[in-house]
Amino acid sequence: MFAVIPFFEPFRLINENASAGSGPSNRRQVTGFLASLVVAALVVVIVVSMLRRPYDLQRYQLAQLLIAAGGFGAVVLAVALVQAYRDKRLTRPAAAVRAIGWRRAAVLSAFPILALVHLSIGVRDEVQIPRDAALRNYLQANASIEVGKPFRGYTTTIWIDKYGELRGGPNQAGLNDAALYNYGRDFFRARYGETFTETDLWRSNIPTFEEYGEWTSVQAHDFALRLLAPAGIKTHSNYLRAFTIDADILRALGVRYIVTDAESLEQPAALRASVSAPRAPSVRLFELPHPNLGTYSPTRFVKAATAGEIADRIREHKDRLDEVAVVSDDVQPTNAKARRVVITVERDGVRIRAASDGPAHILLPLQFSHCLVVVNGAPVRLTRANLVQTLLSFDGTLDARLEFHFGLFADNKCRIHDGQDNKALGM
Repeated sequence: MFAVIPFFEPFRLINENASAGSGPSNRRQVTGFLASLVVAALVVVIVVSMLRRPYDLQRYQLAQLLIAAGGFGAVVLAVALVQAYRDKRLTRPAAAVRAIGWRRAAVLSAFPILALVHLSIGVRDEVQIPRDAALRNYLQANASIEVGKPFRGYTTTIWIDKYGELRGGPNQAGLNDAALYNYGRDFFRARYGETFTETDLWRSNIPTFEEYGEWTSVQAHDFALRLLAPAGIKTHSNYLRAFTIDADILRALGVRYIVTDAESLEQPAALRASVSAPRAPSVRLFELPHPNLGTYSPTRFVKAATAGEIADRIREHKDRLDEVAVVSDDVQPTNAKARRVVITVERDGVRIRAASDGPAHILLPLQFSHCLVVVNGAPVRLTRANLVQTLLSFDGTLDARLEFHFGLFADNKCRIHDGQDNKALGM
């Protein structure tokens, strides 16, 4: 924005020099104003050109440039009218326009310009109709979350890409192997009218293992790369993805459904839906048996100090992760298991109810953080297990409400503790 200011100076000086003579006419003032408006539009064009293809989507077009220029002009005129009314000079609008402070107008116009451009893009976005919505409809009916309803498991999308059809897009620096999923979105959208992943599922309230954004945690990325990806896979820090289908690991995380182009799964899994389209692999939906919906209640614990050691111990015990958990802190073994466990989705958190005949533990399908707190005073202990998961320890009857407390007005020292964990675990 500071680079905009010098462009207006010549026109301001022209107007000042003109006023030193016999008095500028209204026509000259309007001409100066229009010239300044042209310069402002030029600046907008330059800025938009710089930001035109940040993700190679080619979304900014001539319409957006015209809307941006119109937004700037509307703000300037609005300021002029307000100033004219305040100074009781309604009969001299040109003088009011000339008196506008350009720095103020430029700053004020930034927000409506961005808003108008954003809204115009949203209007131009086409919402495609799925070729066959059977798969998504099944997930929405059996896995979507709703306030006051029980958690029913995550869905994950894993492309095998047997024939290399999803990797044909141009290279984008930094995406690395995550490009499989980035270009896969366009591939499936063009053939099926939907992507089968991320936002298409989130719009139907279907929770996923996948995350996208700068907030994806280091622990989750490390877990996925060590246990759900082939050796040597590199991904982008914004994309949390699984690259291989390991049913034992996925079930322990709470994954119940797998959307994939694989023809079958190695371990027993029920085929729930399948859709096909020309020039594309069939997409299938498999349901894994006995996923962790808060129903994993380990009684034995194995200690490991680093992320690498934790991953090794998980592999060693992956066929009995409902009984054994890998921890870094001391957790006492027990003979009691949690019974009648129900995780209910609530606004801003979850509620866990259960019972036991003594000290017991629940391996929650929730990512651990020191910012995860018990808000209703239930006598429970939360610790890290299996690198990324939350282990809840209790005795007797359990009714605990958990929320993630982090933000502008929260005690954010918990995030410092999370970072210290990363260093201690060697990540």
